[in-house]
Amino acid sequence: MADSPGIYRWSTYFHKADSSDVLYQQEEGLLNPHIGSGVLVLGECYRVVDSWFSYDKRGEFDLGQHVFLAKVSDEDNRLKQLAPDYFRDDPDA
Repeated sequence: MADSPGIYRWSTYFHKADSSDVLYQQEEGLLNPHIGSGVLVLGECYRVVDSWFSYDKRGEFDLGQHVFLAKVSDEDNRLKQLAPDYFRDDPDA
């Protein structure tokens, strides 16, 4: 039986909206959230502002899906509104 289609072997990279720095990398899976989707990454809430697929193996943005995220304001943070204790400023409190 043939392996899964190649598209499932490419990584998805999550970047801050104005940076090429990678916040999080999802290996061997293509997650392509729509613009405006909410994403929880490493305990922080973001909105997807743009998404690109790169075929460039040697460039600034490696082969795979690149999702650009903007930090969510407290007013727009549905997860923090529903579970404020989880998103407290002092994790040891």
